[in-house]
This record gives sequence, structure tokens and C-alpha cells, in this order.
Amino acid sequence: MLQFAYNCFLKPLGRHSSQQGRLDAFYEGQAAVYDSTRGGLLRGRKTMLRLCAAELKKHNNSSGAKPIWIDLGGGTGWNIEQMDLLYGIANFGTVYLVDLCQPLCKVAEQRFQAKGWKNVKVICQDALSFVLPQLAGQDCGQIDLITMSYSLSMIENFYPVVDRISMLLNSQTGLIGVADFYVSGAAGPSGYNDAEKAGVLGYQCNWFTRVFWQHWFEFDHVYLHPCRRNYLEHKFVTHKALNCRNHFIIPYLIQMPYYVWLGRPGYPVEGKPLQLARSISSPSNYAAVGVSPPSSPDLPPVASPNHYVQASVPKHMQQSPSAISHKPDINLGPSILSLPPSSSAQGATNYAQGWSRLPYQPTKPEHSQFSTYIYGFTWEDPQRDLEVLGLRPGDNLMVITSAGDNALAYAAHHSELKIHCVDMNPCQNHLLELKLAALRSLDYDTFWRMFGLGSLSSFAHTLDSTLSTELSSSAYQYWRQNTHVFAPRQSVLGNLVLGDLSHRNLYTTGYSGVALQYLRVITKVFGIHRATQQLVVASSLAKQAGLWRDKIRSRIFSNIVIRFLDNPVAMWQFMGVPINQWNMLRSEGSMSQYVRDTLDPVFHSTLCAKSNYFYRLLFARQYSPDCCPDYLTKNGFTRLQHVVGKGANVVNPTFHLHTATLLDTLDGMQDGELDKAVIMDHMDWFSPEDANSEVVALARVVKKAGFVLWRSAARNPWYIAVFKRHGFTVEALDIRQTNSMKPLDRVNMYASLYKATKL
Repeated sequence: MLQFAYNCFLKPLGRHSSQQGRLDAFYEGQAAVYDSTRGGLLRGRKTMLRLCAAELKKHNNSSGAKPIWIDLGGGTGWNIEQMDLLYGIANFGTVYLVDLCQPLCKVAEQRFQAKGWKNVKVICQDALSFVLPQLAGQDCGQIDLITMSYSLSMIENFYPVVDRISMLLNSQTGLIGVADFYVSGAAGPSGYNDAEKAGVLGYQCNWFTRVFWQHWFEFDHVYLHPCRRNYLEHKFVTHKALNCRNHFIIPYLIQMPYYVWLGRPGYPVEGKPLQLARSISSPSNYAAVGVSPPSSPDLPPVASPNHYVQASVPKHMQQSPSAISHKPDINLGPSILSLPPSSSAQGATNYAQGWSRLPYQPTKPEHSQFSTYIYGFTWEDPQRDLEVLGLRPGDNLMVITSAGDNALAYAAHHSELKIHCVDMNPCQNHLLELKLAALRSLDYDTFWRMFGLGSLSSFAHTLDSTLSTELSSSAYQYWRQNTHVFAPRQSVLGNLVLGDLSHRNLYTTGYSGVALQYLRVITKVFGIHRATQQLVVASSLAKQAGLWRDKIRSRIFSNIVIRFLDNPVAMWQFMGVPINQWNMLRSEGSMSQYVRDTLDPVFHSTLCAKSNYFYRLLFARQYSPDCCPDYLTKNGFTRLQHVVGKGANVVNPTFHLHTATLLDTLDGMQDGELDKAVIMDHMDWFSPEDANSEVVALARVVKKAGFVLWRSAARNPWYIAVFKRHGFTVEALDIRQTNSMKPLDRVNMYASLYKATKL
């Protein structure tokens, strides 16, 4: 550590005429201890390598050809040694380590000789002018992977280096991975068309962070100006992005921004192969065609600026140059910080899976207000839905995503459906997308631990090495920053003080998880916790009903609880019941009576140990193999693996994930496009104006004889008249009666179930 501190902070560097001389002088005295002193400072390297290895396994193993990898600015070869553990160096055709610093390259050579790797070459040359010995003059489009680990910020003239990387990468399989420090611009992310891929989650830095770290690192000739990352995202399609903070030495006080980023080549110019541009990729080839290597962000000589912007979209979607100049599709902004996304992919994310995630703008207020999901599990019974929906192959449905459980249940029971899953909370779609990715890539035992038990200690590793290849960038970012959901950090002190209240898993997170935690506290305070645990394993209805009647019910409906239930503020804060819905419910009776009518029939008619997985989850906070949603059963898992394309590509995806309001989603659909829509109870939340707007949209999009299915907390919801006014006939399928012991379904939470059929 003293050797590291002296060479980094005390040793005078002197004056040097070249960057190589300065690097050699700086690292000569610390090259031998470089790896042992950089672990806490250079975060994100392992994550970047795991993501790259996962992509290589997915995309390159099928071709049979061994990939070629360049580790640009690879230093001591630490990255290559780590990649051997993740992918196997023997599985590469050739690995090139390129670095300008001779002391670090010597360490790398010694490391590789000790490993006996014959296919790893160390090239001590400049990042712009290096020549690959086995591909001299023939390197254009031949490289499958290029990584830059804390090297982009150290390259002074970085524009031509990034240009050259774009020319070296294989246009079909090429991948670039970067881990580095960064600071954001003051104005935030530039106007990306597909902003959810650009890594805007956690991207923005505060004023102090932007100014301090940029100037601090410049003392060591490390440059964090946003133009570097922005130009990278300008040249490539962002595939994965992760923005983090390194709490180096002093947690929470020191926050060094760093990012992990993966990109792929974009559309070729005018839909043609990239051979022309790639033909001048190496410095020797620049001379051959009589031009100089680009040294600025100007575009390569093969394309004019307007021509280059048009390369971001397929040819049939391109506008004329005049149209682009008058109606730009980009935000040029005040500086290089807003370069146009010349390589941005258009349309929905779809990798031949059984689903597509439609792009959305995460910085819009209706999305950014959510930092987590509301529902970690779905609270409507799909068994009753399936009885009513009468699904047939080819049916086009729209559902509210929630936790995705019911959409999965529909697809598990009926093939060849098209299901639009809509939620304005991005985190709800992140949760469904994670389930779909896990169905496509995990074995049943791992899948069960994740979603049956709600925990997986190796979740972070599984996410990077397996699930990441199936997730959109925004979903990956969310789960990478919330790995504690499945792998919570257990505290010894917390266990001693809180007992099982400190035990966390998927189902104790989100707002629904807060409700489960409150429920656990209430059962302990009222002395019925043990009885509830006996209730969920009772072997017969008689035993279950006896436990409910004799040990639980009287304490649940005490005076203090009744007062709580009849308070609208408490019901909104703790149970998520909005004031409009509360008013509908109270107009037909008291809240305490409503809860009695909900729970009494359930515990006398459905068995929590065998069939009622909803209430088992409430008290046990996990499922059992005998009592769980359809998608968690072995049969359901197997059926859904075919739906999501396990081991095969899918021509027509079943699931289409819309991060939007129902109204915005309906506005984007064709007349008569939907066969059926399941909208849960969300119209209970609406004002008359909002309800009218949505029903008008449903009347346009739902085809003749199609229908809308909904539940309500009221037996006779006021908006029935709105459906009738706009061309629907409304049928009450179920209406719950006061003091009835017959539940409407296994949840029995709602007072009615309605069907509105389009005339």
C-alpha cells in the first residue's frame, strides 16, 4: 500500500514529451502491485466481463467459430485472467491485449507465459495505430469483442479510437464492453429516441460530483467529460447500461460515478454492408486510400452529416435531407453532449423471444415517480378469469401487468395468444420481464427458488451471467441495482431484535411487501401469529375454519381494527385503497363489514395448504410446491418455456410489454384490434372524465362481440352507465352478498365481477 501511495501521490513525474513516457514513469514503480491495489477503486470490471461472457455464450456458441477479442488498454492482463474463469481463454481464436505502457505490458506477458496461453498476444502500441500481427491490413469487421476497462478516460485523442473500434467490430456479432468513470452533463441525458436503452437510470450527477471528480481526475490525466461516453453511445447501439457510485474508502461520503456499458454496431449506411467504412480501419489503410485518420468528432469521409443521421433508421423509414434539417429527430443541444444517436435501434426490444418490451422514456413524470413496484404478486384469481374469458388460439388480449402472474396463467393454459401487458409503473414490467427471462434461461429448481421461495443467494451472479442476455437494458439496470430483493443482507443484530420480521425476500418488497410486513406485525401484536402459521398448513377445511373462528377472527375484528378499517387515510396509506374506491365501497356499507364478507367465506371454503395460494402467501410470505400460481408448477413452467422460446426462436411473441397508461396504449392500437381486455379494478380509481375517456377508447379498439372484464369494490359500480352509453351491453357475472359464506373466487376481495360486451 505504501508503494502504491508513493507512486500515485508523492513521486514526481517530471516532464515527458509523449503520453507513453508519462505512463511508463507513472506505473514503473507500481506495476507489480497494480492489481492488488486497484480492486476497490476500479469497480464494475467483473460485471462488464460477466455480461460480455454471457453474450458470447449466447451468440457465438451457435456459430461454432471461435471469437477474436481485443482488450484495449488491458494493462496487466487482469481482465483476460478473469475472462478465463467466465468463458475460457481456450474458447477464443485469438486474444489481443493492447496497451501503451511497457511496465504493465511486461506484467501481462509474465502472467500469460505462466498460464501457458499460446493464443494471447500482448501488443505494446497506441490505441489508434496498433497493428494486429495475424490480421495486418485485414482486421476490418473481424473482431467479435472489444473491451475497455478504465482506459477510454485515459485516451487523450479518443474520437478516432472510438471510430476505429466501430470499424473493427464484426457488424453481425460484434460487441464492445466498457467500464469506466464518468460524470454527466448539467442538462442530463441527451434526446435519445430510445432513452430506456441509454442508461438514464441513475445517470445524472449532482453539481458537486460533476465538478469535483472531473477536475480531480484531470490531475492524473484522466478525463471524465461527458463527451466521451456520449460519443460512445452515439456510435453504437446501447445494449446494456448500468450507472453506479463507488463509495471508495468512506461509504456514502465519497461517491465516484462509474458505468458499465455494452454496445453493438448499428445500422449500416443506407442499408449497405459496412465494408467501405471498414476498409480504412487501420492506420496503414488510411494512407493507402490517401486520407488522414479522423482526429475529431467529424464524420468519416464516407458519409455526409445528413447521410449519417439517416443511417440510424432502415432505408424505407428515412426522410429527405431537407426534412431532417427542418424537422430533426434529435436534440442537438448546446454542445457535443447531445450528439445524434446515429446507431440507435428503432422499435421494440425483441431478440426472437416470446415477448417484446416496447421502448419508453423513463424520465417522464408518470414513470419516474415509481422507484419500485406496487405489487410483488397479483391479487386477482386467474382461475375465475379463465372460466369467463373462453380463450382461443389467436385471441388478442390486453391486461394490466401487475406482477404478471395472471398473464402467465393465461398463456400457460392457452397457446398462440397475443397478450398486451400494460402498466405505467416501469417496475411492474421489470418484474414480469424478469420472470419471462428466467423461464427462458433457468432450470426449474432455480426458477422455483426465485419466485416460489422468493430468494436466491446467487442472484447477482445469475443476473449477470445468465439472465442479462434476455433482459432489456432498463430491466437489467433495475434488477442490478436491486439485487437485495432476492439476496437480502441479513443482520445479526436485526435477527436478534426483530426475529423473522428481519427475514426479507421478493414478497416482502414493493408496496405489497410493506403490507405483508404490517400484517406480520399485527399478528404478533394480537398474539395470533402462531395460529396463522397453523392455518396455512391445516390439512382440512374443518381444521382451517376452526382456527379462523376460534383463534383469529375475534382478535382481527377488535374495536381498534374496525376503527382503522373505517378511516380513509389509513386505508390509503396502509392498504392502497384510493379515496374514490373507498367512497364507492362505503356507499354500500362499512369497511369492516366489507372485510368480514371477504375473509369469512375464504377460510370456510378454500384450503390455504392446497389451493388458495393467495392467502398462504399473506401469512407464510412464500409459496409451497402444493400451493402456488400456475406458472410455478412444473407443468406450467414447461408449457411456458415453449411460449417464451426456450431453446428456439419465436416467430410471433406472445407477450407485449407496454410501459404506458391504458389510454395511451389504446390510442396506439387499430380499430377493432382487441378481442378481450381484463382491466382489474382500476376504473374504481377514476373520475367520471377519466372513465369516459377510457371507455371511448375501449369502444374503438375492442372488436364487435369482444368484451371487457373487470372487478369492482362496489356491487353496482357507477361507471356501468358509461359502458352502456358507448355501445356495450353489461352483464354482472358475480355479485357478492352481505354475510354470504360463498366466495366469488379464491381471493374474494372484490364485491363484483362484470363483463361488458361490444355490440
